[in-house]
Amino acid sequence: MSIEQRFAASSGFMLSRLGAEARRLWARMLGEHEVTPAQFGVLMALDLLGETYQQRLCAFVGIDPRNAVPVLDALRELGLVNRAPDPADRRRQLLRLSPAGRALVGELRVSGDAIEDELLDGLSIRERAALHRLLRKLFGSVYGDSK
Repeated sequence: MSIEQRFAASSGFMLSRLGAEARRLWARMLGEHEVTPAQFGVLMALDLLGETYQQRLCAFVGIDPRNAVPVLDALRELGLVNRAPDPADRRRQLLRLSPAGRALVGELRVSGDAIEDELLDGLSIRERAALHRLLRKLFGSVYGDSK
């Protein structure tokens, strides 16, 4: 067995190499949009959740609420996220995307789809669907759910 075949025999190694390439492409794209990975996660989560409170957002994204404060403050300063008191509980702050935030999320989705297409170019539609099912299953087994 050649060295290349032995490397390819390791799923972990291939996942690591593919992950590094995906991170490189995503980092470039996020840099073009002047967004950090943490900001991207928060923007995409707010798009999915709609108006929500900080604790729920942090649980959904998987970040410590204390670490979310500077991310949310930066997004507010950029005019991408709005914060308002929850009328039902004044101790909580409700967060939502601003119109500029929704527009940026749309641009990020288009750019993200282009990266995914580039990475998965060698797979048929059926193979892409099978890969996605397997990745969701693996994600669920590692993280305990299938977010």
